[in-house]
Amino acid sequence: MFSGTNVILTTNNEAIVGLLSSELVQLRNIDSILIRNYQDTLSAVENDKPQAIIINCQNSIEEPLCLDLIEKIKKITSVPIILLVENYNPQFVRIANKAGISDVLSVQFGNSEILMRTIWSLQKNEMRQRHKKYEKLLIQLNAINPNTGFYTAKYGNKVFQNEIDYLNENNMSGMFIALEPNENSRLKPSTENIIEAIKNNVRSTDTISHTRLQNTFFILLANTNLKGAMVVWNRINKAIGADETLCGCIHEINCEKFEEMEEEIKNGIVKGHNSPELLYISETSSSNNDNWLETESIITDENHKDFKLFRQIFTKKLENVIKPVIQNLVDEYEDVLT
Repeated sequence: MFSGTNVILTTNNEAIVGLLSSELVQLRNIDSILIRNYQDTLSAVENDKPQAIIINCQNSIEEPLCLDLIEKIKKITSVPIILLVENYNPQFVRIANKAGISDVLSVQFGNSEILMRTIWSLQKNEMRQRHKKYEKLLIQLNAINPNTGFYTAKYGNKVFQNEIDYLNENNMSGMFIALEPNENSRLKPSTENIIEAIKNNVRSTDTISHTRLQNTFFILLANTNLKGAMVVWNRINKAIGADETLCGCIHEINCEKFEEMEEEIKNGIVKGHNSPELLYISETSSSNNDNWLETESIITDENHKDFKLFRQIFTKKLENVIKPVIQNLVDEYEDVLT
């Protein structure tokens, strides 16, 4: 039940209370503030269910207490925590960021800045709550797998089509990565390992679906080019490990119908299994990088890590140039040899 408290201000400094309380109570005319010290904050968070928490850390003596409090709050709730410091300590702020704070600012910024950041945190929490409601609804409709957070095969096609329409409407680029376990690897990657590797190496805005094909995953990377897709592919493979390998395909979003791309992507996965790099890059994607073959940039340190990608493009280019010539020679001399 809502207690009427929107913000908890945690501080052992009476001067801060007088400085901020008059401003914060006027956040949006409907918001209220509760002042607590370090010892009483945890029980207040459990009982009052605030929408944002401001923790004031005065000095290095309070830093361990502050970090401990942040970690305990995060075990109870995911509401935004604003760290308000009087002396900026970069190392302390980095540790606090890992512990789960949403924002950090100095007392010297003034009341207006603190007020604005607090309002932003309240708005962020409202958006998060709304997102949780939508996610719960999608789980109930069997559109999202509650165990993975990925879209299910039942609705994957509709979700991808919606994403493609959005990219086209906003004139944005996008790439597909499709991946599945390599059956010939020394150790076959488990579905759990693949899911974990994907979740830890994509953005929250990327769209992922566990397809109807067993252990095959589609990842849509919005506003991404081939080089960016290669970075994601390499990171996922690194997370899987050397003994467990994946096969995959990278395909550029180049048309408006997902069904058309889906067939090309599935064929690309099959080719990926037969590729030395265990990765197939569609012609539309690699064609944008043919200029690599015409410049000296391939020998620079920046592109050294992309040698596998270069080799695959180079092989395709050779096939496009040499194969027709050989075929013409075969046709020309076939009758003579016979």
